[in-house]
Amino acid sequence: MSRFTSPDFLRQAGTRREHANPPPVVDLARPSLARLHSFHLKGKDHFEVDRDLALEAEQVAPGFQDLVMGERAFLQRAVRHLSEDLGIDQFVQLGAGLPAPGDPHEIAPEAKVVYVTDDLMVLAHHRALVRDDRTIAVEGHLTRPHALSTDPAIGGFLDPDRPVGLLLAGTLSHVGTVDNPTEHLATLRGLLPAGSHAVVSHYHRPESAVYPKDANRAEQLQRVFRTRLNSGYWRSREEILALLADWEILSPGLIEVQRWRTLPVAPPVPGSYQMPQRNRRLLVGALARV
Repeated sequence: MSRFTSPDFLRQAGTRREHANPPPVVDLARPSLARLHSFHLKGKDHFEVDRDLALEAEQVAPGFQDLVMGERAFLQRAVRHLSEDLGIDQFVQLGAGLPAPGDPHEIAPEAKVVYVTDDLMVLAHHRALVRDDRTIAVEGHLTRPHALSTDPAIGGFLDPDRPVGLLLAGTLSHVGTVDNPTEHLATLRGLLPAGSHAVVSHYHRPESAVYPKDANRAEQLQRVFRTRLNSGYWRSREEILALLADWEILSPGLIEVQRWRTLPVAPPVPGSYQMPQRNRRLLVGALARV
């Protein structure tokens, strides 16, 4: 993965920039999922509190970085498939992270991409990039689907009559049952044009009777994330499928993300990263259709 420093990366990204005024307040006492991922993707937008979380996750599940990089590679493969094979040319990524090389707008350069986040630091970074007229960033969250459907920025940017690729890589893993993710997903599904697809990946807790070591790692990771981030759920296969009850899950179904349209490691291209065997069962994904 390419390295980038936030200031240089922002300056080199485009000819126009927007600046947050006032800049977002960063809580250095609490880790951030976006900054944690920046650390694992070899970025520099992270602080000691985020690195402490990374270390704790590594201690309970050696190779935790596998999950971050494997999930990102899955997203890249899925975006390419939707764009090149299915002709989808507009995407909405819910729970977008900090900008990094290989983001969806780079995988599908002819498509329009809406980056949605409720992290004001992430929002400021994306807005600072104002790359061209094919990307925008808005504040929002999966649990507020109607706000997204009525957002004038999105409404003026996307074609309401064309299919959308809804990108939910890791998003559902950080929405608790108390927040009714199934209901919000169903609402989103009803708002999407015909022919739309959803890319979903989720932390997975394997059956303890079959894979006791993997199940234990999943439980330990959930404990760490719930304690440090107040989010992060490793759900069973049945629980994940229940979240997608209203969607048509396409072949090959809900599987380990590493097995979904796997690419050879050479030549290295976005999506070619292959997860080591040790943590593959802890992350599953699927492509679903409206």
